[in-house]
Amino acid sequence: VYRKILFDEYTGHTCIGCPEGHVILEQMQAQFGDTLVAVGIHANWFAEPESGLFSYDFRNPTGEQLYNDFHITNNPQAIVNRSSVPLDKPEWVASVQAADRTRYAAIQIINQYNESTKNLKINTRTTMLEDYGQATQLSLLLVEDNIIKPQKFSDHVDTFYVHNHVLRAGINGNYGEFITPDGILEKDHEYLYGYSLDFSEKDWNPDNCSIIAILLDQQNKKVLQVEKTKVK
Repeated sequence: VYRKILFDEYTGHTCIGCPEGHVILEQMQAQFGDTLVAVGIHANWFAEPESGLFSYDFRNPTGEQLYNDFHITNNPQAIVNRSSVPLDKPEWVASVQAADRTRYAAIQIINQYNESTKNLKINTRTTMLEDYGQATQLSLLLVEDNIIKPQKFSDHVDTFYVHNHVLRAGINGNYGEFITPDGILEKDHEYLYGYSLDFSEKDWNPDNCSIIAILLDQQNKKVLQVEKTKVK
């Protein structure tokens, strides 16, 4: 078990500086491998739909709430483990390198997708590896890769741009739920938690989707561990 780092990237399809941020994040993912779990949050004015090419709406309530709660001032910016100030592109790599690597917990996700009902059953098991005396919550997010929609650049529009790790939904609220009555998890104990998600009447492609599970401090939202597993 090793510590993984959550990287919330705030972006938008009309943000001309965001494609450069996407490239930096791809390089970071190659550098850090699966220890870096990215969430692309399309929020605020650069994500607002417009008539014509940019009519698609990437936004969702969880992304908008996170944007406001973490005081994002522009796109692209990022938050590392929900414990940093908004970071501009030159600060991203160093901030990930400096992130806390304490192995507080291990998270396992098992997804069961039913093709006939379009329903996803999410099963999680959280194992505490260290004592942590504060109340925690487990947050489940749905992200999707390979969404082909236009993206604005400084000098052109790419109408076949590939948007990856796009936040689609906060499954169990903006910051998740307690998985014990008081949120306290004890060292060397395992905790099971499940949730169902309906894909019907959504344009989400389950073949391109993943579930992200985040164990976080209820009060300050600091991330203790994060895990990602494909839906199918």
